[in-house]
Amino acid sequence: MDHTRHARRLAEALAGELTARGVALTGSIATGTDHPDSDIDLVAVAETAREDQIRSVEGRMVTIGWKTIDEIEAALHCPWEAPAAVAWRDARLLADPEGLLEHVKARAAAWDWLLIADQADRWAAAGVTGLAEEVHKVCGMLTADNARAAAANRAILTLRLPGLLAAADRILYRSENELWDLICRAEGEAWTDAWDSAAGLTGTDPAASCRAALRLYRIAAARVDEALDETQRPVVATACRLAARHGA
Repeated sequence: MDHTRHARRLAEALAGELTARGVALTGSIATGTDHPDSDIDLVAVAETAREDQIRSVEGRMVTIGWKTIDEIEAALHCPWEAPAAVAWRDARLLADPEGLLEHVKARAAAWDWLLIADQADRWAAAGVTGLAEEVHKVCGMLTADNARAAAANRAILTLRLPGLLAAADRILYRSENELWDLICRAEGEAWTDAWDSAAGLTGTDPAASCRAALRLYRIAAARVDEALDETQRPVVATACRLAARHGA
């Protein structure tokens, strides 16, 4: 039995054991783009809020995300959870006696960034503004020759900026595994070169990788500039000037 069929068999068996209003298989195993070590992502509809679960079944990691139907539907209105729209389009419904998840799939199929465009812009602008603090930390730690602290804050910029740009650029993605390449294609060569350096793909030295992360911030700041409000703009501008002084 190949790994996809094996994982789907386990998912179906687990769905039959769960006391839930509905169960869906999402992620790479639902789409058939998984690899032998992919985890099995299940979404189980709960009556009330409850904690997610992680299990190991026959050597496969299984994540069970317990959500109320209101939480599932609310995710379609949140820029930071926009990938849920794609995930639900591709979901395999394993149990849906009330038709709740079929309704979610229909809403996801009709979903478009235009439905939350203003909210997406505000969220991206607020996120870039919030990351100004990481710019100050990277610059400060470079000055103090604290390589580990600089690298830690570099990583925060490198990993968090793409999600914000996905909202600004109206990009949908199934998972973070797709996000990085999609943003590189959307933002172009300058972003791609900087991201690869900041992520450690090019073998650059730690200080150069930190400067690359600062360049990412300046690119993202320019991208969300029109969405910044009067309190956010000076914060972002100060961070960009600081990044420029450090060679970004």
